[in-house]
Amino acid sequence: MAQPPMWDEVVLISIYRSGDTTTGERNFAGIHTGSIEINEGDYPFESIPNSAGGRIGHQMPQEDHEITFNDIIPLDIATDADNKGLDQFWNGVSGAPPAAYDTSAEPRVTDSSWLAGQNRVRDSFRVSILWTNDPASVASAAAATAASTDSKRIYCTDCRITSHKDSWSPSDGYKVSVTFKAPAMNKAGTIRTLIRESAISAALATLGAYS
Repeated sequence: MAQPPMWDEVVLISIYRSGDTTTGERNFAGIHTGSIEINEGDYPFESIPNSAGGRIGHQMPQEDHEITFNDIIPLDIATDADNKGLDQFWNGVSGAPPAAYDTSAEPRVTDSSWLAGQNRVRDSFRVSILWTNDPASVASAAAATAASTDSKRIYCTDCRITSHKDSWSPSDGYKVSVTFKAPAMNKAGTIRTLIRESAISAALATLGAYS
């Protein structure tokens, strides 16, 4: 299979809440219609003047990553199927994470009951974005691709949803833009959170469950 001249037109998007094997990997490409902004954290550098008239280089820590999905078009807040809204992902659920989302019989509602003084740790997510020319059905952006195909994947762990903006207009209808934010490294300073991988005439391995 010939390598494409560029990655255009289509992409796979999937999100996995840490430790949530019930919800599992959820796909969102079917309701995403806008741009994807992957802003890997800058690595600032400056020079400090010294008394000799020279300058001393100062490397500063890498900043946080941000991934934004513009113009998502959800119809409901369900989490038990692909291509649903991110409302419950954004709102969170009280209790020890990963507390269960509302998957009861309709209607469904975001959690509004929280305990005063309770530690409100935001859920952690893995965000995966995959471009591939694999002709077979690839289950998600975190799934394996076939040998002899071409793919590029960017995924980021330890992401928190920091922005969930709803908008509506007569011409564009109801849309949502969502931003995820992640630290550049884990707490121990040993693992980067944003990973880029590609395969030319080769397979990408599955990412598996996230916790």
